[in-house]
Amino acid sequence: MAVRRLALHMVLPRTASTAGLMVVLAMIMLGTTMPTAVYATYQREFGFSLLTVTIIYATYAVGVLVALLALGTWSDVLGRRPLLLGGIGCAIASDVVFLLADDTAMLLVGRLVSGLSAGVFVGTASVAIIEMAPRHLAARAPLMASMANIGGLGLGPVTAAMLITWFPTPTRTPYAVHLGLMVIAALIVFAVPETRPRDRDTPVRLTVMPLSVPAEVRPVFVRAAILGFAGFAVLGLITAVTPTLAATVVGVHSVIGVAFLVFAVFAGSIVGQNLGRRLDARPADAVAIALFVVGMGLLVATVHIGRWEVLAAAAAISGMGQGIAFARGLAGIAAAAPAATKAAVTSAYFVVIYVGISLPVVAEGVLSNAIGIRTASEVFAAAVVVMAVVAGALGVAADRRGTPSPAGGRP
Repeated sequence: MAVRRLALHMVLPRTASTAGLMVVLAMIMLGTTMPTAVYATYQREFGFSLLTVTIIYATYAVGVLVALLALGTWSDVLGRRPLLLGGIGCAIASDVVFLLADDTAMLLVGRLVSGLSAGVFVGTASVAIIEMAPRHLAARAPLMASMANIGGLGLGPVTAAMLITWFPTPTRTPYAVHLGLMVIAALIVFAVPETRPRDRDTPVRLTVMPLSVPAEVRPVFVRAAILGFAGFAVLGLITAVTPTLAATVVGVHSVIGVAFLVFAVFAGSIVGQNLGRRLDARPADAVAIALFVVGMGLLVATVHIGRWEVLAAAAAISGMGQGIAFARGLAGIAAAAPAATKAAVTSAYFVVIYVGISLPVVAEGVLSNAIGIRTASEVFAAAVVVMAVVAGALGVAADRRGTPSPAGGRP
């Protein structure tokens, strides 16, 4: 009996701490997509175009990339908690900028700082969740981390849409609420144990993250990165331009209706992540590629027939493909990376996928201004399909060479 009580005492804190870190990661990511529901209001008040929307959106990704590159290795040196608290501090600063924003320049600053918060947080928190998970949850920990990430991203537009529909000052209320959530997040981070304590006997050497991946991880990394890039390009497109597609192509003008169209891609992603863990690695890649092809086909159909149901299906199916690719990629990289470089390699993966969430979205905005949103969406869909097929070809080549599959198959 005494042994059972001791075991229970040891498991519960780790289980509760893992859940707490997942909640904090979700709350941070929720704040990064809240502005999606407010873009239409900003467009009316500040008078900018779809291209400006995509630039504002991509500015967030620039902040993520800067933080990942500058700080991606720091939590391996300083420990996880200092970086997590730094990410929360950036999120608070972003909320304050948005609360004060009265022009487009302030929105760009707010999105940049929001990106810094996500960049500081997402790689470190994902690794901390994997490290914190008790033994009986260890195999599911990468999935839990990616679900917290994507779940928070999906809840952001819906939460903001409800707040700006039911409460006054739509350009202020979401950020005031998120400020309150960040106070809770900081308390949770202080409460959970440190998973990688700093070695006080080792001199602190803080460096910019090198853009390199250990040789033993590269076969897994390259395939995961290409599919991850394609999947996050889809997330970026749907999150950034769905308000415009909804208003100009499918005739949805309700803020909450648009938010749920955006949520469809994230809901699909969560389903895909759960599906991905039930598939072996290589079949999972094939399913993800097939879903990307079908989803992009439906996106092209949307711009021709103008039905919101087809847009929702395109988002959900593409999101499922993204979820499978992201969960399998994160799991494979976490399993293959050496312990001493785990956070750095994970951050490198996030660098690739956040390039995917930024550059293609800006390209979509530029093309939309030049050739119209319908033709631009067709070009974007074709590019995603090409990337998915390239990843599939790399997988076939790896099979012929006998390269180990990501995460060694099913977790």
